[in-house]
Amino acid sequence: MGPFHPYVRPPHAPPPRPPTARTDDKAVVALVLGLLSIGCVGPVAGLPAIILGSRARRDIDRSNGALTGRAIAAAGVVSGLFGTGLGVVLALWAVGAVFDPDMTDEPLPAAGPALEAPADPPPTFTARPAPTTSGAHTYGSLEVVDLDDSRGLHAQLAEIVERSRGRTVVLQTNARGSAACAAVAAALPDERMRGALADVTLVRVDVDEYESELQEMRVVTTAAPWFYKLDAKGQPTDAMSGDAWGADLPENMAPVLGKFVHRAAPRRRGVR
Repeated sequence: MGPFHPYVRPPHAPPPRPPTARTDDKAVVALVLGLLSIGCVGPVAGLPAIILGSRARRDIDRSNGALTGRAIAAAGVVSGLFGTGLGVVLALWAVGAVFDPDMTDEPLPAAGPALEAPADPPPTFTARPAPTTSGAHTYGSLEVVDLDDSRGLHAQLAEIVERSRGRTVVLQTNARGSAACAAVAAALPDERMRGALADVTLVRVDVDEYESELQEMRVVTTAAPWFYKLDAKGQPTDAMSGDAWGADLPENMAPVLGKFVHRAAPRRRGVR
């Protein structure tokens, strides 16, 4: 018989170690963003904190213990919600402070009635009677003349300029059915318009009746109203469109027309 070898039972292998649980990265990032949103960033960091924190909690619950940090993720969501809400409130307050002067820190005005000075007061003038003729209307020292469509334009302008020496003669183009022309006509009796056009003879000329003669004078006939100052020969020396002001209201028209009437004529004639 051979030598005896006793049976030795092999040792049991040690059981495998369970994997070490780690903290979910999204939970940490969510907490950092949430704290930033409270500090200064507001919704810019708060909304990502809420999204990442919610996803981290979901992944931790599904990891069967492989991931930790559920409390950290919850803290990120809560701080993100608070920071977002705080940022929205501050933004609304800032907008309200800009558009509501009562919310500013400026001192209140002294007690008593406050009178606002007009930005451009109507010019002072000494009214004198305007000469009258057939087809003319007067508003203080302003004379408005509508031409006789049975006569030529040049002859009538020569007569008006001759009898209006010492006054400013302005030709206004007029078009039937034009709302702007109608607004100018309706505003002429206004005190501000009478002040701006003091000692002016305003000659209204229909662009349809006198189209060819107006074009010979280099007057615009495709749009109305246009305003032309006339010299001693009845020729245009300066021009301005009715688009020079905004809405067709006396407070808009009067200052612009007043400056046009009283400004020096440009060197170039027939401005269009």
